[in-house]
Amino acid sequence: MPRAYIAGTGYHLPGRVITNAELRKRIDSSEEWILKHTGIAERRGAEAEQNTSDLGVLATRAALRRTGWRDQDLDLLICATSTPDALIPSTACYMGKKMGIDPVALDVNAACSGFVYGLAVADAMMQTGPWNRVAMCTAEKYTRVTDYTDRTSCIFFGDSAATVLLQKERPQRGFEIVDLIMANVNEGADYVVTPVGGFFRQQGNKVKDYALREFETSAKTILSRNGLSVADLRAFAGHQANLRVLEMVANALDVPPAKHWHTVESCGNSGAAGAPLTFCSKVEEHEATLEHGEWFLVTVFGSGFTTGSVLLRRIDTRG
Repeated sequence: MPRAYIAGTGYHLPGRVITNAELRKRIDSSEEWILKHTGIAERRGAEAEQNTSDLGVLATRAALRRTGWRDQDLDLLICATSTPDALIPSTACYMGKKMGIDPVALDVNAACSGFVYGLAVADAMMQTGPWNRVAMCTAEKYTRVTDYTDRTSCIFFGDSAATVLLQKERPQRGFEIVDLIMANVNEGADYVVTPVGGFFRQQGNKVKDYALREFETSAKTILSRNGLSVADLRAFAGHQANLRVLEMVANALDVPPAKHWHTVESCGNSGAAGAPLTFCSKVEEHEATLEHGEWFLVTVFGSGFTTGSVLLRRIDTRG
């Protein structure tokens, strides 16, 4: 069956910058150590009164403006998040309330893999139901669940949101969702956890081994089954865990620096929002040079363990 198309993109970065110098006031570390082990110089932090849904609304409205859609055009709103406003209702419901609209609304939680899992849910619903104009938003407020006395975790995380707008008909300009894959390795379910009412915790050494293996497997699998190689890609964007992990992933896949899109060094790890933030912001940055038919790959990895990839092809038939 034909898949959905991405008709527009948008993102939001909070204005508050959390520097390594600020973190060092709370933890025993140094600028050199943080940069050497993570490659992260800054993160973004939402204001105390802002919630995950607020970030999601800002990203979704940015996408709507860029695409020329109205809030009322949306008939399905999905939010992929692992830092929801509340256990119930869904963050997507809060987004709809704040936007003054009543589309079908639901959340997807696949931790940092939420972008691909959310796209798969949206795509399936569009194929089997009446939904034609869809916002698939990823939004995270990780500063709310980060323990700033734990130097093994607080150096990574920030807040952001990104949204892709989906439609059934082929747009004049956008992206075709060519293929999607997902996989779980649930033996790792206890290695990355945010308990109800608690802080994010992970067993970093164990997570790294799984992440590197599953990143590589997912990316190679989707390329192989579509008869493509890294050489065919315009760009690759991975889950923005930290720059050092991304460098290892790019090296394993033979992704050259010119094709490797990343934002983690200035935005931090923002969970499910990290990879789509990178994709959406880089698409906007390089808009004038993107060409019809170019290939893009986004690969993600998250708690669960969850992993997945989406293969996209650029559409630009405006003549």
